[in-house]
Amino acid sequence: MTKLERDLLNMVQNEFPLEPRPFAAIAVKLGISQKRCIAALGRLKKSGILRDIRPVVEWRSLGFKTVLVGMSVAPHKSDAVARILNRIEGVTHNYLRDGSLNLWFTLIYDAPAEKNRLFARLRKIDGVHALYEFKAEKVYKIGLVLDV
Repeated sequence: MTKLERDLLNMVQNEFPLEPRPFAAIAVKLGISQKRCIAALGRLKKSGILRDIRPVVEWRSLGFKTVLVGMSVAPHKSDAVARILNRIEGVTHNYLRDGSLNLWFTLIYDAPAEKNRLFARLRKIDGVHALYEFKAEKVYKIGLVLDV
């Protein structure tokens, strides 16, 4: 990884500018063109080093609720069920784990009735054996920033 790539990764983690042309501002700080900045970030994304650049929103402060969900899914159906989850608005991410609850996801929702309708729909999907919700009692956020 080049020094520029390390500097870019550190900057987008620590001091991403909140302005109309953030990549131009980053480029100025690094002494490069905006075009070079965007191209380098594109290469980092294509290589799998950079997953995404996006805000982290505190949904509860906006009146939304969040829940962690564990599902028991037939192993041969897990990819198909994950693809369904990926298309549901409010599902932030999902992942496969070992154990009886093998497919997990987090959901952001507005109203309990909305969540209950979604859960009823998910329980009917071929291969889904059970679905359990785990409400947070206390939120611990990790402010993970890696010095690259």
